[in-house]
Amino acid sequence: MKSALQPMPVEPEKLKPVLHDKIEHMDGRRLVLLNRVLLQLEAEDLADQLSEAFDKDHEQGVFRRIPELVKQFRAGHRYA
Repeated sequence: MKSALQPMPVEPEKLKPVLHDKIEHMDGRRLVLLNRVLLQLEAEDLADQLSEAFDKDHEQGVFRRIPELVKQFRAGHRYA
């Protein structure tokens, strides 16, 4: 016997309309919750992208150049 909570498998190309239909029928409380979930997913994706960028910069030695870059910036901007 299948549990009522188990999602039915949906083909990826058919998923968008299914989700749109579910969203159309949600009440305000559930929409607020869904928005929070989506914001959390976006934040996690951005954190992953930043982490990858920092790893790449570290591998390329960018962080070793920070003191030199700060000196150059300060030389060109006396107020800093």
